[in-house]
Amino acid sequence: MKEDISSDQINWEALRSGDTGAFSALYNTYSKVLLAYGRRVHNDRQLIADAVQELFTYLWTRRSHLGETASVKFYLIKALRTIIIKELKKTERNSEYKLEDHAIVYTSREREIIDGESNDELQSKIKNALENLSKREQEILYLKYFTGANNEEIAELLDIKYQSVKNTSFAALKKLRNHFGNNELRILAIIFLL
Repeated sequence: MKEDISSDQINWEALRSGDTGAFSALYNTYSKVLLAYGRRVHNDRQLIADAVQELFTYLWTRRSHLGETASVKFYLIKALRTIIIKELKKTERNSEYKLEDHAIVYTSREREIIDGESNDELQSKIKNALENLSKREQEILYLKYFTGANNEEIAELLDIKYQSVKNTSFAALKKLRNHFGNNELRILAIIFLL
């Protein structure tokens, strides 16, 4: 999913100047993307919806203090991730809280496909493959293949080294290949993309 950098940058600069239309355009473009990302990393729908709302409220109230950004999408994802972690720290009273301690949540549609699969062996392989990925591996694959993030952006977002992103991504894909042949791996790709 390629973002239209020119319109995003124009809207970002207009938002910084107080343009309500630009704010609405950014909200309309990214609110669903942010909700989907948030629901992938934590299963409390209300917490995620509140975090997205808090992010856009922050953007509007602090618009004159916002800096330039190379990628509006990744600025928003990183900001949302920070808000979610802050909220979880409050509710769980754990100063060492890490988002990767929570499992990636699969949407009901993905579970429907997995659960409705008539081939019990393949269903078992899919569930096993997904469960064998660490939470970090799941998140990196999601960011890479669902949001189109590159390794540098993922490293910055997750506050890890670039090489760690490459290594983790490679290890996750290797695990999936070990579970699936080339044809079965395509099935898994379809499931991830739904």
